[in-house]
Amino acid sequence: MDAQAIVNRFEQLVSQRKTLDGRMQRIVDVVDPTRYDFFDPLLSDSSVDWEQTEIYDNTATIGYQLLAARIHANLMSPVTRWFNIRFRADDLNTQADAKEWLEDSVNRFWHQLSESNFNNVTGEMLKDICLVGTSIVMQEPKDDLVWEGIDYTALPIMDSYFEMGPDDLPYRTYRKLRYTREQLQQRFPDMPDNIQIDGDEESSVDAKIEVIFCVFARDEKADNDEEVLAPDQRPFGYKYVLRASADTLEEGGYYKFPGMVVRWDKTAGTNWGTSPTSRMLENIKLLQSTVAHEMEAMAKAIDPPYITTERGVIGDLDSNPGGITVVTDMDELRPLLAATDFRIADSKVDDLQRMIWSGYYLDQLELKESPAMTATEVQARLEQMVRLMSSVVGRIQNDYMEAVIQYGFFTMLRMNQFMPMPDTVSDTDLDIIYTGPISRALQSEVSQSIIMFLQTIAELSQFYPDMLDIPDIDAMTRKLADLSGVPADTLHSADDVEQVRAARAEQQAQMQEAQNIQMGGEAMKSAGEGAMAVQDAGVDMDG
Repeated sequence: MDAQAIVNRFEQLVSQRKTLDGRMQRIVDVVDPTRYDFFDPLLSDSSVDWEQTEIYDNTATIGYQLLAARIHANLMSPVTRWFNIRFRADDLNTQADAKEWLEDSVNRFWHQLSESNFNNVTGEMLKDICLVGTSIVMQEPKDDLVWEGIDYTALPIMDSYFEMGPDDLPYRTYRKLRYTREQLQQRFPDMPDNIQIDGDEESSVDAKIEVIFCVFARDEKADNDEEVLAPDQRPFGYKYVLRASADTLEEGGYYKFPGMVVRWDKTAGTNWGTSPTSRMLENIKLLQSTVAHEMEAMAKAIDPPYITTERGVIGDLDSNPGGITVVTDMDELRPLLAATDFRIADSKVDDLQRMIWSGYYLDQLELKESPAMTATEVQARLEQMVRLMSSVVGRIQNDYMEAVIQYGFFTMLRMNQFMPMPDTVSDTDLDIIYTGPISRALQSEVSQSIIMFLQTIAELSQFYPDMLDIPDIDAMTRKLADLSGVPADTLHSADDVEQVRAARAEQQAQMQEAQNIQMGGEAMKSAGEGAMAVQDAGVDMDG
């Protein structure tokens, strides 16, 4: 993809998103004005509106951040491993050396995630999709040749764009960057001399030069995870291009596409997502307006205006504490009391706050005042919330979590960050199993179905013993372990189970044999004692 094509396509995407930018700006204005400005770039702290003049009620501001935090904690917890990986070929999952290698590799990858900035970026991503509906995240190795970990970046939506392929996966991402001349020279020491500064004064040291960073798929390059390739031979390329002149500043490549586009929900006809905040925008605006009017009415009630005749006041009206106002008549000056019913406003505010709180699913996890919820009720409420937003969770898993695991795991595999792969592992097709609370809640119906089936079999088998021949207990037990997030290294392999059962059967056979010998000896002893008793009685046994 040449530099001029990148600039042209970027300009088209900017133009196409103008209407959506206006919508997202209205969302940000009434919820969290310091986060983004889609029409005036926040280049410094002085350009940020720290006062938040349009915020009169923080219900939506707190709500969207709390929803993002709860999804983070229950789907991708920073403190516990929220995924597991197993071989797609079931026979490999029962081999001790293959299972040990995979478990060790998963642990190494998990430690890489924990030590990186992944959790911080994930928090930003979740805030973006809860607020404006879409987030773009980049992941790339810090060094192509020496392993130094993977770096994650949540791109600012106001400056970022993407294109989706027919498979609904991103294949191009764009980001607008701004540099001063000095910053540009330090970042790109080999840049061309004919640079056009996008500013009023070309000599200004603060003038910003706009650079487009584009990541794209190279159609002619094959995906290759094993060989070390030159940057221009890798399946995916990137370029830094000057927006004004379309000059290429830097070009490189990736083995895997590093961009992830995560959306809360998506409507037909657009690639951009919608958020719970956007769906409640009118309610949020009404709440801000109602609270603003109520505050204005409250101020009037506390410090009401006054009415008087044209010449009723001599001098100026003194409204300060202890102030004295001279009037011609004691009845010429009196407060103008508005007939305001604050109960109506309070009731409307409460209704709107509850609607917004519910729109963020937060009412599903609220603790009762007394008594506190039991663990069972907490799990039930979590499952209820998951059912309401199951499509959102599925989208986050597909668009973000799976992409993070696949990219990071195979990058570490290519850069030899795992133990040597056993010879028995010939197939590296892997399946990802999510083990966080929300993921387990999504799978709870399967677990409950298995448990209820086994309970039914146990009850009815007393009358119909042949039913015990139907269920595969080993398969069901392992399935329950997977659904419950039990680590693979805590379970016996199929070979270990066979050995344990063989040893148990042999021990039982030995015990049975000893018992038979003992019973036989006791029988012979009893027979001998009986014969002696007969002889003592003088009975002729032969006759």
